[in-house]
Amino acid sequence: MIKTDSSQLDIWSAILPAEVWALPDELQRVDGLLDDGAVLAPLAEVLDPDQGRPSLPLTQVLRLFYLKDRYQLSDAVLLQEVSDSIHWRRFCRLGLADPVPHPTSLTKWRHRLGPEAVARVNAAVVDGLRDQKVIRGRRQRIDSTVVEADIHYPTDSQLIADGIRKVARISLKIRELLGDGVERLVDHGRSVKRRLLLIAKHLRHRTGQAVETVRKVTSELAQIAESQMRVARRVGQQAQEILTAASDEVARPARRLVAHLDRTTELLGQVVAQDHAVLRGERHIPDRVVSLADPDARPIVRGKLGKPVQFGYEAQIIEAEGGFVTDYTVEQGNPPDSDALLPAVQRHKARFRRALGIPATDRGYDSSGNQIGCRDLGVRNVAIPKLRIPLKVISQFA
Repeated sequence: MIKTDSSQLDIWSAILPAEVWALPDELQRVDGLLDDGAVLAPLAEVLDPDQGRPSLPLTQVLRLFYLKDRYQLSDAVLLQEVSDSIHWRRFCRLGLADPVPHPTSLTKWRHRLGPEAVARVNAAVVDGLRDQKVIRGRRQRIDSTVVEADIHYPTDSQLIADGIRKVARISLKIRELLGDGVERLVDHGRSVKRRLLLIAKHLRHRTGQAVETVRKVTSELAQIAESQMRVARRVGQQAQEILTAASDEVARPARRLVAHLDRTTELLGQVVAQDHAVLRGERHIPDRVVSLADPDARPIVRGKLGKPVQFGYEAQIIEAEGGFVTDYTVEQGNPPDSDALLPAVQRHKARFRRALGIPATDRGYDSSGNQIGCRDLGVRNVAIPKLRIPLKVISQFA
């Protein structure tokens, strides 16, 4: 059920002098911007207007997310800071005696909103700044960066071990729900742990024999995973047969677990196939899985000395004057930067209803198509730096 606001103060807040409640200048300006109905609309769309428990007030959720992003805080630290600060309580529409939400409430809201609703909120904020003429949209700066996934460093052996343990854990939950009609999957956790410790021991030696031993142990892990996958598929089939006659109370969580098991088994199969490809000597593996918890993350080579390979997503960040981020995209893998320029210029033109004056980019966005396309879109000054021509290419024509 939608609850839009809770701006009524409790008795303890009401007796305080008005000067105590006065917000700092930055929070005062942001507070007025976030009161726009267009900014709140995407949050209201994900809730049922009549049924269910009353939600956290939408104005409160939006302001909590702003503070979290502005100061880069975890959910638990954010709510602790809100609890201790009079200004942050006032900004989030909380009285002095009002309890702060639990951190899991923000997690549930993130899942409920998803990237589409968050993008609509950001677009509504930018539209508000455009209407107030804070952002004119005469210039645009675009650059790419890597948004790293929250995962441990992926190795084939560790990914296979994670998959084996996860498949066993989900299968056990399904058996607990549906009873002995589901086959019992053997937990190979101790065997997996022993092999991982053996790999860690041999990797310290850095010799050719150690590498061969690691490959052999990883192959053994892959064989265990293949055995687990065969049993997991039978567990899924048996569960589906039982669910046809099960009550809704049992069937609903069991179906979610079966779907989770099927997805995990599929990912584990991809990881095992990757390991086989590496043992065959293949160097390039397309759509390589680097995490079972975040299967869309990909390895991205950016050429940095400290981190030659990063794991996550490529983000294109578009800024206007004053450093305001007016647009962004998040891509899977590592697509060429040059492919992102013209769509960004088109979106900028549609949002600000004017042709872009000048785009600022680095050399990665240069191409003949982008030079011509920017002029066709009405860009007055096309100032994209030219790509450097490698010396090997020059020497061929010398």
